[in-house]
Parts: sequence; C-alpha cells; structure tokens
Amino acid sequence: MNKLLRTGIFILFLFLIFSILVSLNMFSDLDYQTTLFLQKTIPDFIITPFSVFSIIGTAETASLFLLVLYFSIRILRKLYVLFFYALTAVFEIVGKSIIFQNGPSAEFLKTNLHFGFPSGEISRGFFSYPSGHVARVTFISAVLLFAIWKSSKLSKELKYIFAFLILTFDFFMFLSRIFLGEHWLTDVLGGALLGTSLGLICLYLILVKTKRARG
Repeated sequence: MNKLLRTGIFILFLFLIFSILVSLNMFSDLDYQTTLFLQKTIPDFIITPFSVFSIIGTAETASLFLLVLYFSIRILRKLYVLFFYALTAVFEIVGKSIIFQNGPSAEFLKTNLHFGFPSGEISRGFFSYPSGHVARVTFISAVLLFAIWKSSKLSKELKYIFAFLILTFDFFMFLSRIFLGEHWLTDVLGGALLGTSLGLICLYLILVKTKRARG
C-alpha cells in the first residue's frame, strides 16, 4: 500500500514539474506539430465518433457515471472517492487560471457535436492546461480498474478484458482531445498525470480504511 501512495505522490510531483515546464512554453512547437500530424493522418470520418468522447468526458456526464459507480460498487462507497474527484476539478481550475496556455485556434477545431452543458461555458473563461476531460476520465478509470481487480465475482480473464477495454477507451479519449483541436498534447498529458496521481492516492486511502474496518 505504501508503494501505491509513493507512486501517487511521485506522479503528482511529475505533474507539478511538467506544469512549470508548460508554463515556460517548453513544448509549444511539439504541441503544434502533434496536432497538425494527427489531423493530417486521421481520416475525417472519425470526427463524429470522437466528438462523442467530448460529451462523455464533460463534467456533467463523467460525474454522473462516477456517482453510479459510487453507489453501485461497495468498495468505492467512500467519501475519499468524491473528495479526490472534486480535487481534480480544483487542480484543473487552478492550472487553467495560472498557466497561460491558450488552446488550439479555431482553425484546428473539428468537434461537430455540441451540447450546452454549463461546464463548457465555464471552461471557455480559462486557459487550456490541463485537460479536465482527461483528468476526470483518468481518475474514474483508476478507481474502476481498482474495483474490477478487487472483485471476487470476476474471473482473471474477464478482469484483463475489462482492463484492456478501459485503457483503450482512455487512449481514444486522449487522442480525440488533440485530434478535435480541443486541447494540445501537453494539456492531455497534464490531465493524465493529474487524474492518475489523485486516483492512486485515493485508492491508497481506500485500502487503508478497508484494512482497518476488517481488522
């Protein structure tokens, strides 16, 4: 369990260091070239499927899904889960307030499905780093993978299948944010580091509380 906590803290430290480097515009050319490459390489018929990911990753949709997990899976029914999930939003807002990185310009934007969620309107008033979509999805994936791995009702083969599906979903979420011109590569990486670190720290606390309850 200590290893889980150390890993979470280490990744959070990487997030903070990476955030400083992003604020210094160390990766601006890489961001631009990555977006250009993906938009030239990936065919346009992917635009609509990827646009669906934009809806799935909104604060409203992701939060609703997390609440379903929270009330459906006993091991996740801990306030730590909700607290650290909310903490990802706090880090996101702080990052988008103090790291002056504008998102891709309108010429890169490809999203063709738009819903008037309040979170979308709010986010337009901030900068783009880190990606809230990616931070939320990564956090939820971490706790969901944990719940699956701890389940005694699933076979080892099914656990591997579910893990593969979740990680594949995450990959396409990350890819969609860049391809659609919603975020830069660094925004996505920052969101992934943030969601993963807080997810691991949260899981450590769940394990500690579970162990104390049993013994």
